Amino acid sequence: MRKFMIFFAITFLQQTRANDGVFYATGNTLVPLKETTIRLKKEILNLERKGDWMQVDIYFEFFNPGAERELTVGFVTPPAVGDVSDEEAKHPFIKDFMVMVGDKLLPYKIAKMEETGFKVNSKIAEGYDFVYHFTVRFGKGVTIIRHSYLYKGGGSVEAKQDFDYRLTTGTTWANSAIEDFELNINMGDDSYFAIPAGFGGSPVNWAAVGIGRLSNTMQFNPYGEAEGGANLKMAYIRKGKLQLRMANFKPQRDLSLIIFQLHNEVNLWCEKGIKNDFANVMELVWGDSIQVAVSKLTDNELRLYRNLNYARMGYDFKDETLKRTFSKYNWYIPDPALKQETVPDYYVSKELQQLISAEEKRRKIKTETP
Repeated sequence: MRKFMIFFAITFLQQTRANDGVFYATGNTLVPLKETTIRLKKEILNLERKGDWMQVDIYFEFFNPGAERELTVGFVTPPAVGDVSDEEAKHPFIKDFMVMVGDKLLPYKIAKMEETGFKVNSKIAEGYDFVYHFTVRFGKGVTIIRHSYLYKGGGSVEAKQDFDYRLTTGTTWANSAIEDFELNINMGDDSYFAIPAGFGGSPVNWAAVGIGRLSNTMQFNPYGEAEGGANLKMAYIRKGKLQLRMANFKPQRDLSLIIFQLHNEVNLWCEKGIKNDFANVMELVWGDSIQVAVSKLTDNELRLYRNLNYARMGYDFKDETLKRTFSKYNWYIPDPALKQETVPDYYVSKELQQLISAEEKRRKIKTETP
């Protein structure tokens, strides 16, 4: 039988971002180098964040209209780069790698690309990349492939965590599209993160499954056009997952899931053109003197900051002014069942809370003093 080489190639999208973080692998999909007959009919992609790692579980249906063909398949991932030890850089940051065709788990080998003898376009892999390779037989008709692994996300001064996954490779099959595509993203309870508004064409229809809220399209992207992403949406998922379903999906851009550092996140709390009452929050976090910064806040700002953690938790304010103010932030979902008890330090630390309360008390005393 004729043999072809196909790749689950993982290009290292994070290399072009900040160089002071730890960057690991990115997720991906099946990539044929030259495939003209086998079609990718269906893909169900499940992503579940587990701390610093992303669990990837994929279901593929391929259709081969001709005779049975045996293909060499490879999954390519770069070594760790950035703030990692020499020992860490010797290994791929992939765990629990498994692939199943039909009802059989396949054996595989791991080697550096330069040691395999495979000839690959440098856009897909470099010699120092690691490749997991195995053999798949595509019989006539439908072949089902299931794939599972974990990969480690990255971080930088811009993002607490980011996970990239290469979707564009799904267009390199014979039909140049994923005919039936489903993506399920579980970033954990009470998660707030950025997603692409689209993948190079028109905006796509993301849906929150469970309890959550999606922003409208945002114009601000801290990474800018160089990272291939003009517009973002912000997703707040209290319980559940994010889902995207597409027919004849032809992504021109890849997927990035980003949990931003506060100095970037705060700029995405409101839609464009809406006043952000917390635009100066970093002065309270990074300023030379927190006391001075607190003293410069207006009475209304002091009250808003004092209640910010409650709002982020979803407290249903009885005060209509507070409820109306916080309702413009895309992470605020008031919960009538929530009790005002222990509040996590989402944005305002206990130290800052104490300073705000002390400042409010000082102003009250000053006002009452004749």
